[in-house]
Amino acid sequence: MGMENNCENIADVRPGGLGSDGGMAPYLLVPSTRHLIPLGKLDPRDAAPLTDAALTSYHAVKRSLHLLGPGSTAVVIGVGGLGQMAVQLLRTLSGATTIIAVDTAADKLKTAREMGADETLLSGDDATKRIRDMTRGRGAGLVLDMVGIDPTLKMAAQVARVLGHVTIVGLGGGALPVNFYNVPHECSVASPYWGSITELMEVVSLAQAGKIKMLLEHFPLERAGEAYDLLHDGKIGGRAVIVPNG
Repeated sequence: MGMENNCENIADVRPGGLGSDGGMAPYLLVPSTRHLIPLGKLDPRDAAPLTDAALTSYHAVKRSLHLLGPGSTAVVIGVGGLGQMAVQLLRTLSGATTIIAVDTAADKLKTAREMGADETLLSGDDATKRIRDMTRGRGAGLVLDMVGIDPTLKMAAQVARVLGHVTIVGLGGGALPVNFYNVPHECSVASPYWGSITELMEVVSLAQAGKIKMLLEHFPLERAGEAYDLLHDGKIGGRAVIVPNG
């Protein structure tokens, strides 16, 4: 298909830690130098999440850029590690679009505002109504659901506009019923996956230029279990990075 993230042999090209063991190993053997992207002055410990949270969000945003611009609106539902990066990428790539961040946690909304969101809303029925009001009833051109549970998917469909994009990034396991009445007319619903090597090069370039950044907490290998517990409990502000070599 021409894209590594949608390769028909994806099981053979997934790196260690994504579908196969080895993501926390001190060393990783790669089959070719084409899999290596120079980091320049970026610290590898800080650059690691660029391959996941940043690349996944970049791929999801990039496919919808033609819908965004002056007078448009983009909604990001869920502003943890993925959503924070999506906000920054929308701010960097889409110009004058209005970015609305939605979450259940006030501290994450504060961070989203600092990273470029124009409006922040606590999740719920009031947020749905507020977004409809802000867009004068038209809805948002792009809705990124970074959570993927039933309530967030329902909200995504309710705040999207005709000919818009509802993009499901989160792996919450929810379901969005799609029929003639449930989604705005000619609105596309998609679940993009990860990103290509070329897109990762573009993401690294953005990070090198200081246009995107990730909130990080570093943990040594012996504290990996603790890091997972903190992530599960929502106590990591952005991403946790396990450092096998100290």
